[in-house]
Amino acid sequence: MFNLKRFSGVLAAVLMTAGIAHASGAGFTLSAVGATLGKVEDENAEIPKYRVKLEVGQTLTLAAQGQVIPRGQPAQPGEPDAAAWLFDDTAFTLEPLEKGKADKTKSVIALKAAKAGQTRVRFVGNILGYERKFDVMVEVVAAKK
Repeated sequence: MFNLKRFSGVLAAVLMTAGIAHASGAGFTLSAVGATLGKVEDENAEIPKYRVKLEVGQTLTLAAQGQVIPRGQPAQPGEPDAAAWLFDDTAFTLEPLEKGKADKTKSVIALKAAKAGQTRVRFVGNILGYERKFDVMVEVVAAKK
């Protein structure tokens, strides 16, 4: 009986330590190449919004990198469980990505602005059970001549 109590105490300590090692949160960071991604309008919004301005014919590459936030430590890259980009295919054409090393922590999309107007590109991702959404509000203007 004494050995069983000692084992239970050790098991409880191991389980408690394992719980501390798990992430206390997870999410995504957004970045853009080809245009300046504005700051998030409201970080506490259900779906945070960013703004970007493009010219017709300009290519915008958006990347959402998974981030795991261990307790008491800085965020570090993590592989998402699921990630998708949603966009209006009349406003953009999907461009092929550069071949090279694929970073499994990032979901990347390259879009070429096809027509002037305002539209939205939405990112939906899941990492460690945390579902996150972001909107990139895009204003496309006519190309300068």
